[in-house]
Amino acid sequence: MKFTKNSDKEKIIIVVSLCAILTGSVTTTTAYGLSSRDGYNIDSLYSREDNIIPNHSPTILEREGNDISNYKNIISSNTYPTEGEKQTQNTIISNANGNNSKEFTMIAEDATMEISPGERVEVWTFNGTVPGPTLRFTEGDNVTIHFINKGSAAHTLHLHGTHDSENDGAFPLILPNQTYNYNFIAEPAGSMLYHCHAPPTSLHIKMGMYGSLIIDSKDSEILKPAREYAVVLSEFDPEDQDSFIPKYYPVNGYANQYMENNSLVARQNELVRFYVSNLGTTIPFPFHLHSTIFKVYPSGLISNEPIDVQTISLSPGDAIIVEAIWKYPGTYFVHSHGIQEERGNMGEIDIIPESGNSVSYMTAGTTNSSYLEPVTNKSVSMIDWQYQMQKKLQKPLISKSGIEEAEHGASAEEEAEAEALRQQSLSAIDTSKGISIVPESGNPGNDAFYEPSPAKVAVGSTVTWTNDDALPHTVTSGNPEKGSDGIFDSGIVNADKSFSHTFDKAGVLDYYCAIHPWMTGRIIVQ
Repeated sequence: MKFTKNSDKEKIIIVVSLCAILTGSVTTTTAYGLSSRDGYNIDSLYSREDNIIPNHSPTILEREGNDISNYKNIISSNTYPTEGEKQTQNTIISNANGNNSKEFTMIAEDATMEISPGERVEVWTFNGTVPGPTLRFTEGDNVTIHFINKGSAAHTLHLHGTHDSENDGAFPLILPNQTYNYNFIAEPAGSMLYHCHAPPTSLHIKMGMYGSLIIDSKDSEILKPAREYAVVLSEFDPEDQDSFIPKYYPVNGYANQYMENNSLVARQNELVRFYVSNLGTTIPFPFHLHSTIFKVYPSGLISNEPIDVQTISLSPGDAIIVEAIWKYPGTYFVHSHGIQEERGNMGEIDIIPESGNSVSYMTAGTTNSSYLEPVTNKSVSMIDWQYQMQKKLQKPLISKSGIEEAEHGASAEEEAEAEALRQQSLSAIDTSKGISIVPESGNPGNDAFYEPSPAKVAVGSTVTWTNDDALPHTVTSGNPEKGSDGIFDSGIVNADKSFSHTFDKAGVLDYYCAIHPWMTGRIIVQ
């Protein structure tokens, strides 16, 4: 994925302004929606060691290998293990207050995957796929998620629902090779979602850090037995993630995933339930089912009364529960009305006759005729089948943390790069006045990030970086592809704060921001 500067093409910008009067007083809103009356020290939001409870302290973790299969034993119980794989399901323990406890691990890692036949893209993932595995709990479960960041940038795990600030996933930011334990009681019941909330949040979401969250009601009688699917709507542009109209609007991370041989399946006159979430960041998805009028639980909450609709507009960051019955057998479209359906958002559902006992659907990457379990006195989840198919289509590969050094002599390209470095050192700017992390550097389209860069200092010099931007940043030696080389690392530098380092060896040192990896700089020590 290349982070490009804003192009000259026309951009559509929609600004919605809201004014509110709360309890008769005016509230001053600061970065990320926090209010001055909330009592937070904004400078400490991203490194609040004083507010981190003991079991939430970030810890350095290590692992070997880069194959996604290493993690199949720690993803949620809704994943679909293939033959020969061993998988540890969520551990359920009865505790003192009668709640069930569920504990498992989510891993943030860079990866590549197919988003459309033959087109491979770079993504940021939870557990190696986009979207990540569907998380499913029962209302009242005591949930612990061990979040490990093995990616190249800072990440978090933010789940919609009710929880305290330490488990909200907005802060602290979890830097590469750190882990954080989130603990919460699952509530309320309904269809929700999760995503990374590291700034800029829209970019982290567009890059693939999101998934579906389902919390079943503790009252099993509220929803009738149904055939169940999870549908995550999103957007992705391989060339320009800042594009307002991206190239793709995938369904569960893959363009037109449920077309032709991969269609969804159900029986005539049986109840079909879709847990639908919009993880796009720009426009609503007008969700539509052909040849049926369907019921919708607004905002995905079971506490809301369902309504009958022909199409439902789903805003970014929101979810719905859809319940439908098809009266007639056949193949019908499932899609979003408008431009999305022309850019990867088309799908089909095959409705087989009530008397039919078999149906062709995709299993392990091939189309097979398999028995379709009927819905009787309990729901039949198709979410495992969906996740299996998603992985087979995407073919995800975890990105290597470093690039192996070539064993041969310098190539012409390497010699040209060395000459470019020599010329760069001649024109580099002296940094006696320090280096600025420039305003708006958290925007990938900004003209500059660290100024000056390249910079030039003498051996023994101490260089100070000052954060002149409103967002938190880091100054980390190395590069986003290989990660930190350990020479220097500022940790999180909040607005108006500084970091200094003394250089005792000559050389050319690249550095970057671990929170916003498109931010890179270079310093030449002579």
